[in-house]
Amino acid sequence: MLHHLHIHLSTLLDWFLPPRGSDLMVRSLTGERLAAKALYDGTLPYHDEEVKALVWELKYHGNPLAAALAGEHLAEILLAAAADELGTPLLLPVPMHRARRRKRGHNQTELLCESSLFHLGEGVFCYRKDLLARARDTQEQQGLQKHIRLHNVKNSMVVTSAAQVAGRVCVVVDDVATTGATFAEARRALTAAGARKVVCIALARS
Repeated sequence: MLHHLHIHLSTLLDWFLPPRGSDLMVRSLTGERLAAKALYDGTLPYHDEEVKALVWELKYHGNPLAAALAGEHLAEILLAAAADELGTPLLLPVPMHRARRRKRGHNQTELLCESSLFHLGEGVFCYRKDLLARARDTQEQQGLQKHIRLHNVKNSMVVTSAAQVAGRVCVVVDDVATTGATFAEARRALTAAGARKVVCIALARS
């Protein structure tokens, strides 16, 4: 009964507020379809229109369905990464500067991590969204050339507690990897704080 009520309410809302094209694409997606698109390492190809819609809905709209689908897919990649490590790795979302977070209302990498943890359950990772932070705001990376991306994020991240990072395996999560500049900066900050190993995992790759 509740399911039918949800369908009727969604239909009614769509009538008054037509959904975005990217939202409609996400609604038609399934976990199986996403898995079939995956590259050799499990990441998704960002050039695929459905993958791009998924990332867009997660990043700019905090779409709960997009977060659920993306988190379920990423959980498999994270599980494989955790299986290679002794102990419990730290799971760290790529941080967002507070000014940008205020404007957007959410950090998509946090949504991605939290959705993945729902599928992984407890004890696989130690999730800490407070250990890696932005020291300054940066220009959005999308559309920038590689050398500009590297300069844009240089020295932009800091570790808030080196004592809690020292000697640990850190798994850093981002939504899309392009040149690797963001991951390189996260690795620099964590290594400087004494991390034993830094593993960088993205949902999609362009």
